[in-house]
Amino acid sequence: MAASFIKSVDERTQLAGANRLEILLFSLGKDRNSGREETFGVNVFKVREVMLIPEITRAPDMPPSVEGMVSLRGIMVPVINLQQFCGVDAEEPPNILVITEYNKHVQGFLVHSVDNIQRIAWDDVKVPPPMMAQQHGGMVTAVTELPDDRLVMIMDVEMVLAKTAGFGEDPGLFESLNHLDDEYTVLFADDSSVARDQVTRTLDAMGVRHIACQNGKEAGNGWMRSHSMRNRAGAG
Repeated sequence: MAASFIKSVDERTQLAGANRLEILLFSLGKDRNSGREETFGVNVFKVREVMLIPEITRAPDMPPSVEGMVSLRGIMVPVINLQQFCGVDAEEPPNILVITEYNKHVQGFLVHSVDNIQRIAWDDVKVPPPMMAQQHGGMVTAVTELPDDRLVMIMDVEMVLAKTAGFGEDPGLFESLNHLDDEYTVLFADDSSVARDQVTRTLDAMGVRHIACQNGKEAGNGWMRSHSMRNRAGAG
């Protein structure tokens, strides 16, 4: 099942400008332990395609939850079993492979099924309660409620990569960065704790002051605080 519904980058950028995003809904199957089939989501901006599971090449000494590799148009892509990663004892095995990309890293996620794409406002995306954030391997970075009253747990792609493949842990990534002598203050927001850590380490290596925020609302408040501090400093 090719992801013909995945639209252009330009359209995604326009959505971001309108303070909206689209998420692909998926399920990991009915959990034998809880008796529930929960709904998850991933930002469509990070999805390259969706397909039936091709032949997986398995190899020894793979990281936990990594099933193996698949060849995707000549590129070997690691395949992560989200049922195993999230600790879901599903009644049925996964049927679908979702190919995602983040920071030039391409990987596949095995899921039980995909539903549809929902367009939602960022105002409707909430920080998950601490207990929920720690569930499912820490992969839940945000939650939202659909019009049909379903609660959707939005997946932190970066967290899954960090825990399965050590993504972002190489200290050498920051050694080649040039230190900036000019005084800058960078305000940035990202819902992924892993992504925020990477940006923070990059700016620290460059000697740049920064304000990290978890979402746009925090970023707006942070900008106002920073602007107010500059005004007071100028007045003094």
